[in-house]
Amino acid sequence: MTVDAGAVDGPEVALVEDERNLRELYQDVLGARGLHVVPLDSVAAAETYLSRHAPDLLLLDVKLGDGDGLALLDRLREQGLRTPVIVMTAFGTVERAVRALRAGAADFLVKPFANERLVSAVEAALETGRRLVELELAAPTLAPETETGRALIGADGGLRDVAALLPRVAASDATVLVRGESGTGKELVARAIHAASPRLDGPFVSVNCAALPSSLLESELFGFERGAFTGAHARRKGLIEAAEGGTLFLDEIGDMSLEAQARLLRVLQEREITRIGGRETVKVDLRVISATHRDLDAMAASGQFRSDLLYRLAVIPIHLPPLRERARDIPGLIEHFLEKHAARKGLRPPRPDAETLRRAAAWSWPGNVRELENFVERSVVLGRFDSESLRLPPAQKAAPAPASMPAPEETTAPVQTLREAVASAERAAVIAALQAARGQKTAAARLLGVSYKTLFNKIHEHGIREELHIG
Repeated sequence: MTVDAGAVDGPEVALVEDERNLRELYQDVLGARGLHVVPLDSVAAAETYLSRHAPDLLLLDVKLGDGDGLALLDRLREQGLRTPVIVMTAFGTVERAVRALRAGAADFLVKPFANERLVSAVEAALETGRRLVELELAAPTLAPETETGRALIGADGGLRDVAALLPRVAASDATVLVRGESGTGKELVARAIHAASPRLDGPFVSVNCAALPSSLLESELFGFERGAFTGAHARRKGLIEAAEGGTLFLDEIGDMSLEAQARLLRVLQEREITRIGGRETVKVDLRVISATHRDLDAMAASGQFRSDLLYRLAVIPIHLPPLRERARDIPGLIEHFLEKHAARKGLRPPRPDAETLRRAAAWSWPGNVRELENFVERSVVLGRFDSESLRLPPAQKAAPAPASMPAPEETTAPVQTLREAVASAERAAVIAALQAARGQKTAAARLLGVSYKTLFNKIHEHGIREELHIG
């Protein structure tokens, strides 16, 4: 079949689905989010296309007219495919899900699924793919003696310390706690450890503890027996069992409930679980890596986090410095992202002038490397750097008001109306929730305590779409 693989603005998704109606539906849903979808109707078409192109994401059906999608995935991985993959199937058994995860699938969708579930999975997988590039810069490769490794370590020392530590960490099976702000590459460090470890051939199962209510998180992690609660019509294995032989990554571990923490502690101590509603213990063999942006030591001191669990999780602590502490790395990061996005879009990259670089070094980058990449990508599309947007670093907060307010003529800062202040705070809250939920709008709406529709309207009202790569 003929596909258009020319230069496009949005990320490219290769869609392998042999049912025409579903293929067209998924193409419409994702196309409406600004994604460039390449429709492929068979294993043969997929192999031909992927031999010449490297899309940002592969959306792959399992049961195809001329072959098995999981077998295709195995062959592609053997050939060195690094593209994130989402597997779709109408036959959602645990065995298929585990096999897909072992083959390196980012997600596993059981048909029929809601359009929003598809969009959420695609956004999360694309974000992972984008951040894999960040890892090569924000957390250097495990072979720093290579030319690429030396170039990616960066000028500031924090990441050199991480790079020196990673090979020894990967060789062990000790638990790791990665701390750092959102956007610093915590999950990517976890993936790098897994990729360099003896568990490489096992699954890497990632769980965002902040995106699920505590009751749902427990059932997702530990699984459940038939009749354990309303709606539990059959036994279901949890994600801990799905990570058997591989790595379980618990992101935002600080958001886990105390009850779930107690159950997790037993996993680390006894290497066994009990499914919810069950009595039988199940032995598990996996490595646990967790991550957080919270101060777990303070939370443990106040009783919000179990201190015995913290000791178990932080056998090897790793801290990733924020980008504002890596000012000397910014020019190199800008150059890398310029080359990446200019090549992807077929555009001539603009060159940053001295003033842009000065402002970039002074900017606080609350979204860290992810925010910097968004800024550079936007500059490639516009054909110029919008250095005015870096005029006032967010970290420079206003000083406390004096006891007596100055006369109007003494005020030097521009006055912000109440409506402007409310809109600014609202926009910041929406961005923070989206970043915490990794772009998953349903989870972000839950964090904000609003409906999905309200969040959707606020995203468009404040023009957040392009900034966070969401639809």
